[in-house]
Amino acid sequence: MKKELILVRHSEAELGSGSRNDFERKLTEQGMVLANKQGRLLYEAELKPDLLASSSAVRATETAKILATQMRYDQRKIRYEDSLYNISMGAMLNWLGRLDENLQFVVIVGHNPVLSYLAEFILDDTGFYMQPCDMIYIQMEIHSWMLIDKKCGIRVPI
Repeated sequence: MKKELILVRHSEAELGSGSRNDFERKLTEQGMVLANKQGRLLYEAELKPDLLASSSAVRATETAKILATQMRYDQRKIRYEDSLYNISMGAMLNWLGRLDENLQFVVIVGHNPVLSYLAEFILDDTGFYMQPCDMIYIQMEIHSWMLIDKKCGIRVPI
């Protein structure tokens, strides 16, 4: 049995300012263009996730909605998770380990540095720093999300 995971860093967002907190930052126009492009790429690759989960931060939710539209994924099924905002590596592994085992293919829209750290851990590789709207597609020969471990996956081109 195989589990598949695509990690997506939210797209380009407005710079923070004193009047708006980090959680409420929205996508820039360029960020919207980039998210649409990445969503089309996923659609053209015929990648159809069982679950699209997103941090509930505004820039992540906007990215997730754009990806969903392009991939023809029902936006009403996006799972928004407050816990995916500012999550630690250990908490991310716990979150993944609690996923329903019937889910085979999951897309997560979130934030750095945890997404880059997670990719490094699963792929047992270093030097990842995901830029806005970067995607990393990982396949793992595991039968349970609880079995995610160091070097359990391979990176697959999209």
